[in-house]
Amino acid sequence: MKREQPTKAETITERTRGAAQPPQSVQSDAVGPSRRDVMKLGALVMVATGAARAAAAASSPPTSEAATKGQASPSTRAETRIDRRIDKGWKFLKQGFPGAQATELDDTAWATVDLPHTYNGLDGQTGAPYYRGPAWYRRDLPLPRAAAAQGDKQFFLYFEGAGITTEVYCNGHRAGGHIGLFAGFCVDITPFINRAGRNVIAVRVDNAYNDHIAPLNGDFNLDGGLYRHVRLLVLNALAISPLDDGAPGVYIKQVHITPERAQLEITTMLRNASPTEKLASLKYTIYDHAGKVVRTASASQSVSPGETVACVHTVVMPHPHLWHGRQDPYLYSATVAIFDQHVCTDALTQPLGLRFYHIDPNKGFFLNGKSYPLRGVCTHQDRPNIGRAASDADYRQDLELIDEIGATCVRMAHYQHAQASYDAADALGIVVWTEDGLVNGVAHNEEFDRNQLQQVRELIKQNFNHPSVCFWSMYNELGNNGQQNLGYHLVEKINSEARRLDPTRLTTAADDQSQENPIGYITDIIAFNRYPGWYGGKMTDFPGILDGIRKGMEAKAPGRCIGMSEYGAGASIFQHESHVSQPNPGAYWHPEEYQALLHEHAWAAIKDRPWLWGTFLWVMFDFASAFRHEGDHPGKNDKGLVTRDRKTRKDAFYFYKAQWTTDPFVYITDRRFICRPDRHAVLKVYANCPRVELWLNGRSLGEREGVNGVFVWPQTELQEGQNHIRAVGRHGAGHVKDSCVIVHDPRAPHRATYR
Repeated sequence: MKREQPTKAETITERTRGAAQPPQSVQSDAVGPSRRDVMKLGALVMVATGAARAAAAASSPPTSEAATKGQASPSTRAETRIDRRIDKGWKFLKQGFPGAQATELDDTAWATVDLPHTYNGLDGQTGAPYYRGPAWYRRDLPLPRAAAAQGDKQFFLYFEGAGITTEVYCNGHRAGGHIGLFAGFCVDITPFINRAGRNVIAVRVDNAYNDHIAPLNGDFNLDGGLYRHVRLLVLNALAISPLDDGAPGVYIKQVHITPERAQLEITTMLRNASPTEKLASLKYTIYDHAGKVVRTASASQSVSPGETVACVHTVVMPHPHLWHGRQDPYLYSATVAIFDQHVCTDALTQPLGLRFYHIDPNKGFFLNGKSYPLRGVCTHQDRPNIGRAASDADYRQDLELIDEIGATCVRMAHYQHAQASYDAADALGIVVWTEDGLVNGVAHNEEFDRNQLQQVRELIKQNFNHPSVCFWSMYNELGNNGQQNLGYHLVEKINSEARRLDPTRLTTAADDQSQENPIGYITDIIAFNRYPGWYGGKMTDFPGILDGIRKGMEAKAPGRCIGMSEYGAGASIFQHESHVSQPNPGAYWHPEEYQALLHEHAWAAIKDRPWLWGTFLWVMFDFASAFRHEGDHPGKNDKGLVTRDRKTRKDAFYFYKAQWTTDPFVYITDRRFICRPDRHAVLKVYANCPRVELWLNGRSLGEREGVNGVFVWPQTELQEGQNHIRAVGRHGAGHVKDSCVIVHDPRAPHRATYR
C-alpha cells in the first residue's frame, strides 16, 4: 500500500487541527548490535543518547543534503526544550471534591503519592467490585527560573496515561482535559502560568463507566489514576508541536525500503506561538547505531503567528542497514532541529529502523524479503498491588521475558501500552501488534464513535515511528456484548481512518465470530480467538478448527490472510494432578499440568500450518480481572505462562522456549508436584537439545530423542521417599543440566495443592 507524496506543506490552525489530515507513517524498524546489551543499559542510556544527538544537531545550522563531510558553520544555540518528569510529591484524594482545583485549598490532610499511581492496585485484585469513580491529584509546580523569566516560553503538561476522563487545572483555571484511558495527551498551561510566583496543578480523574468511551467492559480492570508518568515541557515560541494528538510531532514515513536504498518522508509539525511570522529552517540528521552521522538534509518553512504547519521533506539513504527482527534489530536515530535565524529553538530525536515486510496467504510473514514466522504471545500491563501503575523497569522486564522465551512477536492487548514497552520491542527486535481499545461491543451514540476515531488517531500517531510496530488492531471480540453491539459500521469507519493515517502498515483484528460473519472481512488481515480444550471442545480439536476457519474464509475471500490471536488455558503453579483431565474453566481447579499439555497439542497444529501469518498465545503473564472467581485466587486470569509477580515461569513457558530458542537448555517438568502417589510415574523434560539423558537416584534411565522438544520416560518406577532427578541435554560437544527432587508417598492424593 502506498500513498502519493504531498506536494506542499499543509497549514493547520490550532483551532481546526483535528480536522486536517495528519502526517502518515511507514514501515519502521529497530535497534542494533545486541538487543540484550541495549536492554541491560536501559532507557536512561537511550534517553541520554537521544538528548545528546538532539544537542549535536542543534549545534550547527542547516546545510544542503549530503552524507556529512567536515564541519558545518557554528550557530547560536538557545536553550531548546526542557522535558522533565514531575512524578514526586503529589497530594491525592480518592473521592469527588467540588472546588479541589482552587489554588489556596488546604490539601495537607490528603495522602502523598508518587507517580505512576492508581487507586485500584489493591481493590482491583480481590475478586470483588473495585472503586470506579472520581479522584483528585494536586501539587505545586516549580518552574525553571530562567525559562519563567522569558516571556515567550511555552509551558505544557504531558500525561502519558490517565483517566478514564481527566480534567487539568492550573492555578484554579481549567487548562484542558482528555477522554480515554490509554493514550498520552498534552495540555497547554501557558496562559495560566504565574511566571513570578506559585503555581498549583490540580487534576481530576474519573474511571466510572461511561458509554461514550471504549472499552465499555472487558476481561481486565480499568484502573483509575495518573498511572503513567507526567512531564513538564518547556518550549520556545517556534518549536515542534506537542499538541498533535499527544504525538511527538515528527513522523518518519518509510516510502520505499530496499537493501539498496531507503526513501523517507519526514513530516514535522511546526508551531509558532509568537505574534510574528517566522521562517523556520529545519535540519535533519540521521545517526547510525554507534552515533555516527550518516545523512543530513535541510528545509525551510514559513509559519504564520498562531499556526501549526506540517513541513514535509524527503530524505534518501543508500545501502541502509535493515532492522531484521530478533536476528538484527538495528536502530538508527533521526533528529530534527528547528532554527530561527541561525538560533536553534527546538530539537527532537526519534527511533528509526528500516525494514519492509509482506504477508503471503500460503507462506505467512516475510521480513525484508525473507520468511520470518511470527510466533508469540499476548500481554497486558498489570502488576500485583499496583495494578496498571507499573514502572519503566517493569515494562522492560516484561519484554525481556518475552525475549527469553524466544517469541518473534507480541500482541499488546487490548489497548495502547506504555512507550517504554514499544521502545523495548524496538531494541529487542520483537514485532508488535498494537491495539485500539474497542473491546466486547460498541455503544450506539455519536460521542462513542467520535472517541473511537480519537483513540485510533492517538494510537497510530503516538506510535508512528516505532519500527517494531507492524499491525494496527481495530478491535477485540466485539460479539461479547451481543450481536446487536457488534459495531460493523464503526469498525469500517475506524479501519478507514487507520488506513488514511498510515497506509504503510496493515490493519487487523482479534475476532471471536464465525468465519461467516462479515465483520471479519473489513481489516486488511484477520486473526481469530479460539480456545479448544478450555472454553468447550477438546485440545485435540486444534487442527480441525484451524483448517475449518481457512476453508470458510477461502470460500468467501480467496487469499485472505489468517492468524490466531488467542488460544490457551489457565494454570495454577500450586495445583497438580497425576492423571490429567480437562478442568472446568470457571471452577477453582486449574492444574499446571493441563495447561502444558494443551499447549503441546496447540503447537503441534500451529507449526504445520505456515499459512498462519501470526499466532499469539493467551497470555504471557497472569493478570487482574475483578469479575473472575476461578483458579487459586479470585480476581485473576491465570492463563499466563508466567505468574503475575513475574517470579515463576510455568511449565508451559519452557515448552515454548524449547520451540523458539536455540541457546541450549533442559527443564524437568512437573517439579512443583512435589509429592506423588503413584509408584510408576511419567517423567517429562522440555529441551531444545537433540538428545536428553535422564538420571533417577543416580541411575541412568537412558537417552531419548524428543518430539517437538518433549522428552518422555513413561512408567518410571519411583522409590518411596525422596527421588533425585537429573536431566542432561546433549548439544554438539557440550551439555546442559537440570535437576529437582520429588517425593513418592502412596498415601498422597492424586490431586493436591502445594503452596
